[in-house]
Amino acid sequence: MSTVEKTRKISRKFPVTRCTDIAILIFLAVFPFFAREFRVEMMGSYICYAIFALSLDLLWGYTGLLSLGHAVLFGMGGYMIGLSYQIQNGVPAFMQREGITELPWFYAPLKDPIVAAIIGIVLPAAFAFLIGKFVFSSKIKGVFFTIITLALAQIFKDFIINLQKYTNGFNGLQSIQRFALHKNPPLTKVQYYYVILAVGTAVFLFCMWLTNSRIGKVCTSVRENESRLGFLGYNTSAYKILIFTVSGALAGLAGVMYAPCTSTITTEDIGVAASTMAVIRVAVGGRGNLTGAVVGTLLVSWAQSLLSEYFSGYWQLIIGVLLLAVIYFIPDGIMGRVIKLTRRGADDAKSGKEPKNRKVTGNVYSLQRR
Repeated sequence: MSTVEKTRKISRKFPVTRCTDIAILIFLAVFPFFAREFRVEMMGSYICYAIFALSLDLLWGYTGLLSLGHAVLFGMGGYMIGLSYQIQNGVPAFMQREGITELPWFYAPLKDPIVAAIIGIVLPAAFAFLIGKFVFSSKIKGVFFTIITLALAQIFKDFIINLQKYTNGFNGLQSIQRFALHKNPPLTKVQYYYVILAVGTAVFLFCMWLTNSRIGKVCTSVRENESRLGFLGYNTSAYKILIFTVSGALAGLAGVMYAPCTSTITTEDIGVAASTMAVIRVAVGGRGNLTGAVVGTLLVSWAQSLLSEYFSGYWQLIIGVLLLAVIYFIPDGIMGRVIKLTRRGADDAKSGKEPKNRKVTGNVYSLQRR
């Protein structure tokens, strides 16, 4: 077997995306061993952002539905677990300042953090289902769906702010514990980091299974040509509702994991700006590619952190220019470009574009004169 044939065989078994996935997983697994605790906490929040990006990639990258209000679903999960830990010792201080002396009845299910976490996943999924049912059953598509989600993001943010006596408004929720159950001490930052990593890995594997399943293939076909799929007898609205619901559940899970990691959740995590950042992360990594969503999230988030430390006055301008450059020069995203280059090399090898007058003997190329 020649070297070229061996290379092709290896590339089929281990595509560049899978190699990248394994490399990222190994890096994240050993990260706490050489990083300070502060950096470990930051990286944990980036993994939560990666889960959030994966949920958006299912919707936008694979199904072609751009949501500019996806942070609403993320915020629902974060606020459910955040409120749970605020009411562990009775009526929180921000409610007492508003004259509330007894805990409202609708907060009763949140007293148990596990129940609150489940609600934080189910509630966004149910909300996404209802919105999807209304939008997609009405044949609303394209930019109109994007506009609706944009409006929802602003409405939800105003809702949280206006209900200050129940949500603490602009100030958000602080001192959220890292899943302290039944009066046990909370997890350490490193322990919770590995919990997030395990959940993130499980979500990634689930998304891989989903995108390679029949449902994922149909959703990709919806993105490419929804009308033709309808002519073939598929109920495209049902598939879009389904993927929006799954995406909502994963976004809520990301919020549930994020709030205890950073010990806070605010209106800045649920509005249009947060939704737009998720879109940018997916676009930079490469939409329609799960590995790209993770790579884009880690690179953009880490760049934001480093630039804000060293260029505190104008870091946002720098990162804005860098993001525009990446999106302009690499429209398919980083992983999209890597995959294209890899496929181009494989196609060249397959078509026999090798040096002339060169004969393959075993694993060694030997030149021959004609």
